[in-house]
Amino acid sequence: MIGQVLDSLNRPIPYANVVAINQSTQKIGGFGISNDEGRFKVTLAPGAEYLLRVSFVGYRQFEMPIKEWDSETPILVRLQQSDTELGLVEVVSEMPVTMKGDTLTYKTDAFTTGTERKLSDVLEKLPGFQVDENGEVKVQGKKVDKVLVDGKTFFDGDTKLATKNLPANAVDRVQVLKNFNEIAPVRGLDNDETLALNIQLKDGKKNMVFGDLTAGGGPQERFLGHANTFYYAPKLNLNLIAGTNNVGEQTFTLQDYFRFSGGMGGLASRAGSRVQLNADDLGIPLASRTNAYSLETSVGALNINYTPSKKWRHTGFLIASQSDNKLGSTSLRTYLNTAENNQELLNSASEVENKSGLAKYALTFTPKEETFVKYSFFGKFSEIENSNLLNSRFGENSQNLAAINTRRPYSLQQKAEWYHAPSEKRVYSIEANWERKFSDPLYDLTTNLKPLLGLYPISDAESFRFLQAQEILTQTWEGVVNYYHILNPTNHLNWSLGYQHLSQSLWGDLSQEDAEESFEDFDNDNRFGFQDLFLGMTWKTKWKKWILSPNVNLHRFTWSDEQINSSLSYDKVLALPGMYAKWSIKSNRSLTYRFQTEANFMDVQKLAQGLVLQDYNAIFQGNRVLDNGLFSTHALSYNHFDMFSGLTLFGNLNYQRKRDELVTTTDFSGINRLFSVLNVAPVNETLNGDLRLDKSLNKLKFEVGGQWNAFSTNLVLNELPAQNQQFSQTYDTRLITTFFKILEVKLSYAFTSNQYNSGEIQNTFTTHSPKLDIDLDIVKGLKLKADYTYNTYLNQQTRTESNFDFLNAFLSYQGKKSPWEFKVSVWNILDTRSIRRDSFNESLISTYSFLVQPRYGLLTVKFDL
Repeated sequence: MIGQVLDSLNRPIPYANVVAINQSTQKIGGFGISNDEGRFKVTLAPGAEYLLRVSFVGYRQFEMPIKEWDSETPILVRLQQSDTELGLVEVVSEMPVTMKGDTLTYKTDAFTTGTERKLSDVLEKLPGFQVDENGEVKVQGKKVDKVLVDGKTFFDGDTKLATKNLPANAVDRVQVLKNFNEIAPVRGLDNDETLALNIQLKDGKKNMVFGDLTAGGGPQERFLGHANTFYYAPKLNLNLIAGTNNVGEQTFTLQDYFRFSGGMGGLASRAGSRVQLNADDLGIPLASRTNAYSLETSVGALNINYTPSKKWRHTGFLIASQSDNKLGSTSLRTYLNTAENNQELLNSASEVENKSGLAKYALTFTPKEETFVKYSFFGKFSEIENSNLLNSRFGENSQNLAAINTRRPYSLQQKAEWYHAPSEKRVYSIEANWERKFSDPLYDLTTNLKPLLGLYPISDAESFRFLQAQEILTQTWEGVVNYYHILNPTNHLNWSLGYQHLSQSLWGDLSQEDAEESFEDFDNDNRFGFQDLFLGMTWKTKWKKWILSPNVNLHRFTWSDEQINSSLSYDKVLALPGMYAKWSIKSNRSLTYRFQTEANFMDVQKLAQGLVLQDYNAIFQGNRVLDNGLFSTHALSYNHFDMFSGLTLFGNLNYQRKRDELVTTTDFSGINRLFSVLNVAPVNETLNGDLRLDKSLNKLKFEVGGQWNAFSTNLVLNELPAQNQQFSQTYDTRLITTFFKILEVKLSYAFTSNQYNSGEIQNTFTTHSPKLDIDLDIVKGLKLKADYTYNTYLNQQTRTESNFDFLNAFLSYQGKKSPWEFKVSVWNILDTRSIRRDSFNESLISTYSFLVQPRYGLLTVKFDL
């Protein structure tokens, strides 16, 4: 059945709700939402009588009985404006979808079947939503930045913790909040376009404790325990998530740990200034079920929101996690050296142990609508140990190595914010940040052969053990003052004045066990200081369907480097322009363009001229005379969402030019490498894009998409200019349908190609991955889920082909109103033992064979609170 919704003046009404109620069952037989032309489509089963009901805020509800209909002849619906507020409230309560301003609200009961377990299952049923395997959410092609529960932030807005843990039966409505900003005085003045989800709970889930408890065990000493408990009341919200297992279920991963950014807002980076700090977790592998031989993880997380009054709000969280991951791999490494002998076979057995803790507290004070004050503190701590047993085969040499990387980094951050709008024409704000970061990496290397041949002279010995200790301290404080002047409803100006001060210190040395010689060349005792004073101006205007917002920031940079009993200092003035433009083609289509210029600076580790042992065959030496790089980024995004046709189309295109980029130089001696860094004169370029189309047809959903990434990097190999090029492309498609209302089938296919070029060295790796997922309701309460993936991996240079597949199955039973669920899970039924992957960096191309977890099973029992 098709039709069109118009008002009394024959103007189309978009986002009107169209519901067909089966008169025999008094249940919704089908529903639709009108598009920007007022057109709608509703799929109905023939042979039944329906009541057509059309609703929209501010209009009287339209009703019409339907016995027979022609799928080719549209039904014309005219809505009359409502005269009473009471009628308005009644209409809203029945709408499956409502649109009001920038808020789109879904009544989830209209889309779900009752078999959903977690929030992610609910979101997958909503039009325009995509949820990936990691729990990240996109709405109409745009990534969700924050998650709220009843208007209050859930674990600092982390989407994964929400989608993987919130029970589906607690969700009443899902609100999509476009251009979200909790700070009322500057709402609508920025160009961030933050997208948030607000999960509204059912009335029965408020003022009470709910959640679930799970426990399980299996052969080979497999175990799993997990708990989700939630308490929501008008003034106090508490969320507790805890779990431990050795079956690869990662409630909180290392990616999650490093994604929590804390209180720092990057004030100078918003104005186009960035210092490239080496990450504390650099070189630490992040394991998952598909690339690790053994995984054991534990996590405990507590989130609190306390609102004693309308003016005050306390929020915070505590997260503690521990993981012990064992990995094994065999890799063929092709070094980007022109010598004939440039390949190494490396076998690796690794164990990564991580203990981490995060804590955040924020106090918000809003004495009135036009004033917002907030203080926040954030701290993160970790203890990481990465142990590696290696065997390197290069030519006729076989080298056995043991390497241990340990570090205990921490970060402490504080932020203060004040926003005030004394009148409708003026808004003031002050923001200040402080951060202290510390890391103490210790590298312990043992080898049976003399290392670093051709790079550094080392005396003969029967065996060699080196200890390299470092301490890196970074302190940053920054502040910015903003003044917004609203000229009229469609124009405003923003002036900003800011300052950033960064100071770093680096200490390091190297010693050899049972050796008298000293390694003075590896001594580091350095200081680095960086200051940035900037003045910026932004103009934002709205004209018809356009939003235009050019900006420019004038910076004065000064930096100093102190080492080797001498100091160097520099200063520079730069103007960094930017641009934001958005064309709202129609209410459901938009095109957005962003342009930004960024000055990219070095840190103390890139400047330090004392040698640093980076690997068993690599030394790094900094460069004291580095300058900043200048990056220009162009980003274009298109979004099209049509409820009438069930079509979602979105795409992104990003292009970046990097002038004077800081790049790594490499001097080879066999497979041993001496790294350094310099500003390269030729321009480096990066181009990446993605395109995705989703189409719904009755009970069929079709998805197809592609991702492309190309870069060209100019660097120096053996003191000669060289160029590395990479082109990666991924295409995937998925077909989802339901048979007899009990069997959901997902057929998908993905193709990935990675092409690497460096001079005469070229290689291409391809992977084909068809996949089948089924979800079968065998009888009421008894459900079978299974997935099968087949992979074909090809190294085109060596013509090496590897085929591997995975089959997982899950059988569960839960009575209709029973709080108990019993589940049998079997992973890797075909007992696949390894997979293939590849990588490319400035000095080598690698193709890996990773060990994966063997076949294992688990029996779990879950109780819903």
